[in-house]
Amino acid sequence: MTRGSEIVTSMFEEFCEAFGVWDEARPYLGLMVDEEEMRLVLALGQESCTVAEVAGRLGLEPGAAAALLDGAYGRHIVDRIPERSGVDSIPERSGVDSIPERSGVDREMGEDQALFKASRFDRRLNQVAKHGRWTEVPEEARRALDHHFLGVFVEQHRPAVEAMMRAHQGGEPEPAIEGRRPPNDALLLLHEVEEMIDAAAHVALEPCDCRRLGEHCARPVDTCIWMDDMALEALERGHGRRLSREEAKEVVRRADKAGLMHTGDSMWQERGLGAICNCCACDCYPFRAAQILGSKGTWPRSRYLARYDPEACNLCGACVKRCHFGAFYHDSVPERSGADGKRVVAFASRGAGAEGRKKAPVSYDPALCWGCGLCANTCPSGAITIEALP
Repeated sequence: MTRGSEIVTSMFEEFCEAFGVWDEARPYLGLMVDEEEMRLVLALGQESCTVAEVAGRLGLEPGAAAALLDGAYGRHIVDRIPERSGVDSIPERSGVDSIPERSGVDREMGEDQALFKASRFDRRLNQVAKHGRWTEVPEEARRALDHHFLGVFVEQHRPAVEAMMRAHQGGEPEPAIEGRRPPNDALLLLHEVEEMIDAAAHVALEPCDCRRLGEHCARPVDTCIWMDDMALEALERGHGRRLSREEAKEVVRRADKAGLMHTGDSMWQERGLGAICNCCACDCYPFRAAQILGSKGTWPRSRYLARYDPEACNLCGACVKRCHFGAFYHDSVPERSGADGKRVVAFASRGAGAEGRKKAPVSYDPALCWGCGLCANTCPSGAITIEALP
């Protein structure tokens, strides 16, 4: 091994430790970060630095340091922060995306006063999946990285979710959450997310990080609606596409038609606008994490329940196809009990298909319903309605 290769190998190892690179990603790190960015992360260490400080540490002209930081900021190698005192309290945002949000103070700061801090590997990986060379990583390695990422996501939010579950089971108010608040607070109906969009000053469209990482289904990917500060940061980093309110509403309507559930912060009027996610249960981390944590009903919070009238059902089966959780199913599926110990069944003896074939009976198990509304808003006979939970 030559002296030069020893230096590069040493820097690689130091970078992996400093940036928190997972073992599964090491063989493919060249697809995610370059040598200059590695040197930048090592120069920053755990500190927050100005452009001038970075220039001094790397021996660069200020203009070159600014260009390096600007590119690294767009690639989520570094994060901009508003002030030195807040560097360890970076909030989390929706979906799996855990990129720090910026405050209005930050955008008002001049470039000379802006502070930069090394980001984390999981944040960089998230952006690689959405905007980078993710598909060049072999499929087996992508599956391993997705599995690792899901585990990280679960453990990040386990304490808060378990506290919420204890309060919910005890009939107590939701506890105050210190630090990270679990994203995707609640399932929302289509008209509710349209109201959120109408209230937004800025809207941007981002790819769904969960479906890019998980790759378990072929549902649409360009479906994440970021609003206000989140939208401005995405656009500033060079990602996302600015949308009008009407364009954004068309995105969520198409997502709904494609069978995606809407999630977001049901308390947005008090906490401010963030993101609207359009989720599938097979890929989206909040739902996959909820299955692991057993948090159905609590997180993402169910606010509605489907009500089914078997007498009005025409047995079209649309609800069976659209339900992510098997709450509606054909009667050939083994019998399951509902919340009251009974299941609701529409029998096939009432009708036949256009070609004379009998239609499969439809059963409904309310214990499996999460209240997303996808069944009700496409039921042609009005047999399914959505009722608000107390």
